[in-house]
Amino acid sequence: MAPIKLYTTRRTPAGRAVELTAKLLGLDLDIQYMDLTKKEHLTPEFLKMNPMHTVPTINDNGVPLFDSHAIIIYLVSKYGKDDTLYPKDLVQQAHVNAMLHFESGVLFARLRGILEPVFYWGQTEVPQEKLDSIQKAYELLEGTLSTGGTDYLVGSSITLADVSVSTSLSTLNALFPFDATKYPAVFAYLKRLEQTLPDYKEINIDRANEALQLFNQKLGKA
Repeated sequence: MAPIKLYTTRRTPAGRAVELTAKLLGLDLDIQYMDLTKKEHLTPEFLKMNPMHTVPTINDNGVPLFDSHAIIIYLVSKYGKDDTLYPKDLVQQAHVNAMLHFESGVLFARLRGILEPVFYWGQTEVPQEKLDSIQKAYELLEGTLSTGGTDYLVGSSITLADVSVSTSLSTLNALFPFDATKYPAVFAYLKRLEQTLPDYKEINIDRANEALQLFNQKLGKA
């Protein structure tokens, strides 16, 4: 069987979540990094796989799928040796799903709300209310981690909740570093992920720093 093809970009948190999940599962990926500025996501071939023309998209030997959360659940459900990453227990699974929605609807949404105008619309200043929304996101995560009583977002081991959250959180922290004294649970959590997730530095820290460099260039700070 040929390796699963992943169409993505280097910096997108969503694509990095798929890469991390594959690492945890021991899956080989044929990664195709795309240049969205050249509209490589709008070719007829790509639109046939994903009419929403978003990344990441995978093609698992003729089965195309898009949306990172759908993809990582699919990969674990099909290729996982157990249910550790995505529990079958309905309560635990619901908790994982809730954090996947938190990553998508809060962490990534607020990150995108800042980056998109800067990267694509020529905005050179970030409104204060958007910066405040990042701090609020940190507060929400701090509260979740402080009251959870476990090392990870759901239970005592890594789940897809941590994989997904780690990507947007690492990017947010690179661009808008949080105060470790104000958010000690978030700080400890990130350090824990660095020691637990495979290739964390290359996939999360290094890629997040690439996003920071581009962000600063667009703002004229580089």
